[in-house]
Formats: sequence, C-alpha cells, structure tokens
Amino acid sequence: MNDRRQNQRYTTEQALEAYDLHSARFLGRFVDISEDGFLLFCPQPIDVDSIWQLRVLAANDTLLRSLLSFGAECLWVRAADEPNHFWAGFHIIDISSEDTETLRKLLSTTESV
Repeated sequence: MNDRRQNQRYTTEQALEAYDLHSARFLGRFVDISEDGFLLFCPQPIDVDSIWQLRVLAANDTLLRSLLSFGAECLWVRAADEPNHFWAGFHIIDISSEDTETLRKLLSTTESV
C-alpha cells in the first residue's frame, strides 16, 4: 500500500477520544495524529467517505472539556484483530486557526511514530 501521508504522525501521552460534535456519539480512541489526519480505534465501523464534525477530549477528563474540534472525512476502514473493533483513517478537512495552534502545541509534546 502506498503511504500518502504528507506529515509525520504522532502518538500522544494522554489518551484522546473522538466524539461526534452533534450527537455526542463516541467514535473511537486516537491511535496517532498529525496536522492533516489521524487514525482511530473504533468500537463500530465508520462509513468510508463520511464527514464528521469531531470533538476531541482527553479520555480521563471527568469534566468533558474539549481539547479541540475539527471537521474530518473518513478515508478508509478495516477490521481490527480485536472482535467488533475497527481501524479508521481520517483526513482533517476543516479546522479553525485556534484549533490548529492547539493541535500544533499538542504535537510538539508528543512522540513521532
């Protein structure tokens, strides 16, 4: 498979979770992230070519404060080895300048993969 990533991916020290901004549906946990895309580990399949407005939270934040939000398109989905779980690759398509800065700060404190 050709790797079409343009930016280095990073793992975060804190566990991050993705939620649909409109329905609050839990979509999955971030495996890695870059300025233009990310990989989620999901408990249900995501439709390829679907577009989401995501809210990103720290998994252990009991106050449910958003770290950032952005629009993203699901580019591909594959079954994971764990039963009833999936890998989903996304491309970030809409992010505010404020959230871009927040993402850059987050990436500057993480480890590249």
